[in-house]
Amino acid sequence: MSQAISQTQIKISGFALTRPRLSPMLVVIVLMSLLSLLFVWTRIHAISLEYEVSRLERDLRVQTQQVNELSLEVAFLSRDERIEILARSELGLRDPVPGQIVRVE
Repeated sequence: MSQAISQTQIKISGFALTRPRLSPMLVVIVLMSLLSLLFVWTRIHAISLEYEVSRLERDLRVQTQQVNELSLEVAFLSRDERIEILARSELGLRDPVPGQIVRVE
């Protein structure tokens, strides 16, 4: 019985009207849906990568600033005048007397 219904044709003045086949149309709809989902996924992935790149650039700027600050601190702490003052005040060091210096040849 179902074959009789699916094979029914309507003829109007010599023009045959048949029921359209759904399988090719369904395939086209599924393919278009998959392509649309693929496009949306790639855009979402690209946007998330842009956010990650932005975050990494911000972290790089912060780290570069910290390196510059630490370089300035090293330069300040390694000054000869500062080291001499610390050696005299905290360690109790003093200038050598003339008899303490021995030259080795």
